[in-house]
Amino acid sequence: MLGLGGPYYHDASACLVVDGLIVAFAEEERFSRRKHHKDSRSCAVAAAFCLSEAGITLDQVDEIAIAFNPTWPEPTETCTDAELIAELLAPALFGRYRPRRVTVIEHHLAHAASAFHPSGFEEAAVLVVDGSGDGISATLAHGTAGGLKVLRQFPFSQSLGWFYETVAEHLGLGDWTSSGKLMGLAGYGRADRYALDFLTPRPGGYHLDLSRYGIRPDESVDDQYTDLRYYRRLKKAYAAAYTDLGIPPHRRARTYIGGRVVPDTGYRPEHADLAASAQDLLERCLTELAREALTLTGTSRLCVAGGVGLNCSANGRLAQLRGVEELFVQPAAGDAGCAVGAALEVALRRGDLTLPGPAMTTAALGPAFDPGTIRTVLDGYGLAYCDHGDNLPTVVAGHLALGRSVGWFQGRMEAGPRALGRRSILADAHNPLARDHINDHVKHREPWRPLAPVLLQEAAPDLIGTSTPHPFMIVARQATDAARELIPAAVHTDGTLRPQTVARDDADPYARLLASFAEQTGRPPALLNTSFNHEAEPIVCTPRDAVATFAAGPLDMLAIGPFSSTRSAATNCPTLPAHSRYVEARPLALIRSKRRIDSR
Repeated sequence: MLGLGGPYYHDASACLVVDGLIVAFAEEERFSRRKHHKDSRSCAVAAAFCLSEAGITLDQVDEIAIAFNPTWPEPTETCTDAELIAELLAPALFGRYRPRRVTVIEHHLAHAASAFHPSGFEEAAVLVVDGSGDGISATLAHGTAGGLKVLRQFPFSQSLGWFYETVAEHLGLGDWTSSGKLMGLAGYGRADRYALDFLTPRPGGYHLDLSRYGIRPDESVDDQYTDLRYYRRLKKAYAAAYTDLGIPPHRRARTYIGGRVVPDTGYRPEHADLAASAQDLLERCLTELAREALTLTGTSRLCVAGGVGLNCSANGRLAQLRGVEELFVQPAAGDAGCAVGAALEVALRRGDLTLPGPAMTTAALGPAFDPGTIRTVLDGYGLAYCDHGDNLPTVVAGHLALGRSVGWFQGRMEAGPRALGRRSILADAHNPLARDHINDHVKHREPWRPLAPVLLQEAAPDLIGTSTPHPFMIVARQATDAARELIPAAVHTDGTLRPQTVARDDADPYARLLASFAEQTGRPPALLNTSFNHEAEPIVCTPRDAVATFAAGPLDMLAIGPFSSTRSAATNCPTLPAHSRYVEARPLALIRSKRRIDSR
């Protein structure tokens, strides 16, 4: 079963399910190198990758499912629009084959399936919250062995996702793709500063009323949905509401350094306070929704998806909610994850998936590259490198112990917006200067943005106060006193961190790296981990992407497959074991001219 996500001209993706198991899942942006793959809903390259992983062609796929209803508000179960199908799956990539029909999975049902079907739970309450999809902005559902039953839905005119993104836009943090910045800024503010009384949490959910700004909650606006008229009206209403609080729209100044655009990274106290007030209000609304879902289903397990599900702080609050014994958040909770839900939902309907299915414990479902391929790329770029074989984690740990930053490229690319040890930038979590260096000089982003820790599972009780696995860096936890002392660079100003935990495994280079770092430093097996990319680009996918990003920035080391390269050969080879092979080549400065490459 092939599921296609991202139907609304962003976050296109593809997922292939065979015999009920996810074989491959990737986002189109990783191949197009256009962040969020904005302004396109083509899933063609991601789909071609998924098919190649299974060794099949498109005409051999039993069923293709899309995660939206192109005829909304008219219901439909299939789509036969040849033009739309060709837009999603460019025939040129599939031997000119053109599927005649695709199955339609309603958008929020795809989100819900992406959370419940791979959770491993026999039964769960399911909460989906996003901007909107097929006219819906929030869904409560009940997941059982028989599938999903929708219990309650909120229309797009009651969107929590749109509320949150308009705050970020008002504060000059960027468009809807930058909502995550608001979560970081909120930690610096006072949540009791502003009463955003147009949005009211209440038992069973919440209520949004912007009547004083020209939008009544009982207004019929379905005819204004698909052409975005309502969305534009909503943004004007929210702008007026925030301006009435005494906070005019903020447009950050931009300067130019060496041809690079550098946005103003400062903020005023009222900006942080508005961010904190919005974050707290969002969390209180989500808490009411979760309570209602738990009550209606009578279960103690909760599954979360939808774009708002990427809010780590809110997920941390839900994890601590009374009545929640287990929480699963889809690591690709945004629209890209709908590909997973659509594929699994049609697999369930066809009898290829039995619930509860296997729990999703990894997001490493994208492309991998063998050492020979990586070596060819390194040689082609003339990059100096060393071949460490299985000793790479030990060598890299030594560099990290010396305070260096490392681009880490290993195994299958992870899905979702969070780097999970396959395409990561790593540094010492004990040193706050390492965090500041990455934010300012490597990622070129705001200094108040937090970075996350990755740690061996055995260190979790001491650092995050629980032994519950956190494999996806998507649920915030309160830092313990030990974490504040030992990994302060990973603790946000509000005392939280968003951890990724990794089981000790001698076959996993990532786990071996953490263990070796602890052995060499005497500190906990924990590191700073952020995505391997620059602010304006997707996470790197191919060896070429990794080399280009490394060459263009100030990272100290690139660890790719069994190979490493550093800024200076003098810091590279003396630390190597006897069996290491060193290849000398031209310096990085000569490679940067080749940065613009075809990563496909």
